[in-house]
Amino acid sequence: MPTIRLTKRSIDAIIPAPTGQVLYRDGDLPGFGLRVGSRSKVFFAEGQVRRRTVRVTLGRYGSITPERARTLAMRALSDMADGHDPNEADRIKRAQAITLREAFDAFFEGRPQLSPKTVPNYRRSIDVYLKDWAGRACADISRNMVLDRHRRISEQNGAVTANNVMRHLRSIYNYTSATAGELPTNPVSILTQSRSWAVERRRRTLIPLHGLPRWYRAVMAEEQNARDFLLVALFTGMRR
Repeated sequence: MPTIRLTKRSIDAIIPAPTGQVLYRDGDLPGFGLRVGSRSKVFFAEGQVRRRTVRVTLGRYGSITPERARTLAMRALSDMADGHDPNEADRIKRAQAITLREAFDAFFEGRPQLSPKTVPNYRRSIDVYLKDWAGRACADISRNMVLDRHRRISEQNGAVTANNVMRHLRSIYNYTSATAGELPTNPVSILTQSRSWAVERRRRTLIPLHGLPRWYRAVMAEEQNARDFLLVALFTGMRR
């Protein structure tokens, strides 16, 4: 690893690496350096955090000056000396910006072994019951929002549906927090803490006449195949 004083003149004189990357260390500020590839020159800071080497990207040469990069390096090295990993802070910030739709998509991509029956159920949770939350950051979903939505789904679509939607949300949230960066406490935990999970009772009777409007609203919220199957069963009197 060559050691030079990183100035505009010295950086301009560096020839791009034909293959791979070459690291140049600054002779004045230990931990400050420049990563040179075939097409770019990028400043970095490198230090120890809890006996682990941490390297932080500061910016591309041309976008920031060597003087600015040196200032950023001193700040990052000071944070590392205090035991703070700047990369971890960035990961948390990125994780807290992930939307619910992005979290669902990442969950399916990272869990290709999911049952073909499971995926449509999860999809229906966000496409039907949490559709208005799809563009919201996961970190912005509050405990009160979960309580209100669970209560509304339970009243309109039944206890089983309400519980399943929130179980799906809980799984997605936990997966995102584990893989993308730590998020606030899972808001679905409020249902357990407040004992608000809906009581699920197996239906053993026919749908009464007065219950058909509620059943119909729930069916119309389903995906097309399930909706059509249930309507055909109702209008023809057929069993499964």
